[in-house]
Amino acid sequence: MSTDADLLKIASAMEALESKFVDSRTLGLHLAVAEEAEFKRLSIEAKAILDHELGLLNDFSTNLLLTINQGSGGYLGGPSMAAVRSSRAIVEGGVNQIRRKPAHAAAKVKADDPTYVSPSRLAEVRALASAKWDVTRLVRLLEELNAAHAQRCHMSVAMLVRAVTDHVPPVFGCTNFGEVANNYAGAKSFRGSMQHLHGSMKHIADAHLHVQIRKSETLPNEAQVDFRADVDVLLAEFVRVLQ
Repeated sequence: MSTDADLLKIASAMEALESKFVDSRTLGLHLAVAEEAEFKRLSIEAKAILDHELGLLNDFSTNLLLTINQGSGGYLGGPSMAAVRSSRAIVEGGVNQIRRKPAHAAAKVKADDPTYVSPSRLAEVRALASAKWDVTRLVRLLEELNAAHAQRCHMSVAMLVRAVTDHVPPVFGCTNFGEVANNYAGAKSFRGSMQHLHGSMKHIADAHLHVQIRKSETLPNEAQVDFRADVDVLLAEFVRVLQ
């Protein structure tokens, strides 16, 4: 799904929240706790995508935060109807701005994209709230993975992908990633991606972690450590399980 399609999906979800405001004489219009949390998640995802596409401190992200802050703090502390509507309009405006970018510039951004984990997927992980699992370390691993990829630190990328796969198995009810790849009761396509990630990535990462100094060496390139698709499949299932 393209970036503008992702943002339009978020805008549509915000619009759906407008019909879920509860009207009471004592509290006025307000959202229930679940819908309030959903609005927060959507806003975080939208800001992350806008920051990535338009740069940090862009007008749309800045005004999105301003609108949310000014529209909160009522009787229940949640967003007002006006804040939700304005936020949706800002996200839709961000889509228009992204579409105005010259075609060659958009192509260059795609070609030079420094991220290993997509901004929208990272935003989904950041937004998770679980009483049983703390995602703080995982978020930091993913941030460092993106940083290593941007700096072309390919050995570090391999090691960090291995660290991510070692970190997440308990959420899937497994003790190690081998069990996730072979025994997790997910879709057949998920198991195929995980088996590829486990089989190929494990050996590549181990080589860079454990091989001792030799008379001659070859260094890895980006293609050797490119497991982005499989990592995204893993994170998508991780998010689904914890939502």
